[in-house]
Amino acid sequence: MKKLRENTLLIILFMGFISCQNNDDSTVRYIPTNQSLTALYDNALENKTQRVTFDAGTTFTFVSLDGVTLTINGNLLRKNGNVVTGNVNLEFIEIFDRGSMLVANKPNMGLENGEIKLLTSGGEFFINVKQDDVNLTLDGPIYLRVPTSLTGGTDNDMLAFTGYINEDNDLIWEQDTTTQLQVIGSPTGEEQFYFIALNGFGWFNCDKYIAYPGEKTTITSFVPQGYNNDNASIFVAVSDLPNSLGSSWGEFPIGLEVSLIFITEEQGKFRYAVKSNEILTANHQVTFNWSDTNLATEEELIDIINAL
Repeated sequence: MKKLRENTLLIILFMGFISCQNNDDSTVRYIPTNQSLTALYDNALENKTQRVTFDAGTTFTFVSLDGVTLTINGNLLRKNGNVVTGNVNLEFIEIFDRGSMLVANKPNMGLENGEIKLLTSGGEFFINVKQDDVNLTLDGPIYLRVPTSLTGGTDNDMLAFTGYINEDNDLIWEQDTTTQLQVIGSPTGEEQFYFIALNGFGWFNCDKYIAYPGEKTTITSFVPQGYNNDNASIFVAVSDLPNSLGSSWGEFPIGLEVSLIFITEEQGKFRYAVKSNEILTANHQVTFNWSDTNLATEEELIDIINAL
């Protein structure tokens, strides 16, 4: 996995770059660190975090800002193996669109049989409950009800995925065969929901793999001098998949039309570049010049990426 990532983001050699491009690479400019880029992603994730306190002796129903319903039976909460009493603190994150996925560095790439593949999402979620800064566990299920209208309507092929952070600080999704995802209707039949019984806290996703036929390719990205895997990221957006965002260290179908996106940090803002209407070829390569880049706030970048 790490080897694949290291091969996908390459630094353009300065002399070769300047000889074929009219650019400003000879000027001294701000070069971010891994810590500054990570802090920018973490700040975006914090901006999406909803928090509420409830009594562990009750069955608590939380309705999110986007209308997702989470039901927790407080009697099933455990702290170091013991029944919990008193107030506890819920942390809840919901992400539906690719712009929000990008600014929080939470793309949806799934691991299947050792291969990293593109997913499309019915919603990414992080759920956690704490007491006195101690992460609690569960002795039974909690229930998540997600309106399918939030991601364009019902897709009966959606499956349950859980996420984990790997050694490169990437969020990787794997299908959770122990968790069942159902499609249910409202009492009036006017709305449908993805309904899931979760047996633990952490990252969860309503997802399915994108079934494109044909051969696959990796993507090699050439970036301006001073940038590398530590202080920049490359993302992949497919125009007709607004609830999906890939990372360039995955594999993608040859012939697929995508937008390739360079992301880094500068003085607390996002510096970005977009290469639109790229048709992927075998061993696909893309070059990002410094002159291609622009600055944007978090909200501005979300709108830009969602409009691709």
